[in-house]
Amino acid sequence: MVGRDFEYIQKLLDLGVIRSPVLDLGVGGAGEAHNCKKLVENAKLSYFGTDICDGNDVDIIANFEDSTDVKNKFKEKFGSILILNVLEHTFDPIRILDNAFTILKPGGVCVIITPTVWPLHDFPIDCFRVNPNFYEEYCKRRSLVLMEDYFEYVGFHNVRSNMDNNSYVLPQPAGQDMKYSVYSKAIHKLFNTYGRSMSCASHIAVGAVIRLGDENCA
Repeated sequence: MVGRDFEYIQKLLDLGVIRSPVLDLGVGGAGEAHNCKKLVENAKLSYFGTDICDGNDVDIIANFEDSTDVKNKFKEKFGSILILNVLEHTFDPIRILDNAFTILKPGGVCVIITPTVWPLHDFPIDCFRVNPNFYEEYCKRRSLVLMEDYFEYVGFHNVRSNMDNNSYVLPQPAGQDMKYSVYSKAIHKLFNTYGRSMSCASHIAVGAVIRLGDENCA
């Protein structure tokens, strides 16, 4: 978790998007400085942490790649589930999402942050980078609602705001001027490389809020 991530979560709390009770996945190894416990509790919401093994702020030990374990460990459902900078460190992120939605209340939300451009960072493994199209396709296949207003390159802008011919375009580094942008793109085009000069920020994460409708809770 970095500063932009906390600001994104705080905005969702201020807007009432995140509702109680809140379950935070993957908190065991991160420590208090890297989870949202204080933010959630300051908003007067109930907070629970979960991870595959015991650790600080872990209230429930559960393996979200195992549907039976999730079913057995969670008898109550949650208003919101936070999966923040976790999916990239798992082998089966789709199964984790599927299992998370089984313990979400009707109308509840799953808040997800995943890196799209980020240095490698084992914790203990680093498997994936997730692009905006993943969220669109996942919601389409699972008949879920991707809440457009909160679909963001975290700390930059809404992912829809700078599309090029219906394709997503990564945000430029903050403060980048037009002269540098033209130069950078020309270098990439000429040398077919992304190693000489960055045309996009070196740390970009996607934030998504996915809502579970009543029709998903038969």
